[in-house]
Amino acid sequence: MNAAECTRLGGYLSKLLGSPTVSVVALGGEEGEVLVDGQAVAQLRRDDEDGEVSYAISLAIPRARGAKKDAPIDETERARLQTLLRQKLHAADLDVRARPRKTDSAEVYVHDEFVGTLSADEDEGQVLTMMVLDIDLEG
Repeated sequence: MNAAECTRLGGYLSKLLGSPTVSVVALGGEEGEVLVDGQAVAQLRRDDEDGEVSYAISLAIPRARGAKKDAPIDETERARLQTLLRQKLHAADLDVRARPRKTDSAEVYVHDEFVGTLSADEDEGQVLTMMVLDIDLEG
């Protein structure tokens, strides 16, 4: 990842999340980090497959104290995750919503725009996964 990509991606995420303190830094090769207020909050990986560039963002949220590894993402857990993600990303308009007929994951929106999925990870708790396509960064 180069500096121009980081700047474009940081600008896109800042606008998407409504958070002016979001930025992106390269770590070398295809790896980077998403920063909020200069603090790393998520891992980033650039993927260039068949000429199409995408960026996978992974943000881990520890499971609630005493929660089982396979506990469902119910209403209480969605509220907890929403509060933590809003704080971590400085994204006041972020919503964590239930998925139809699924309790092992949840969807994340900013206003009515889908931005990612929260799913259980055996080691890390809940993980927000966001995909950004290179075409999202145009304009």
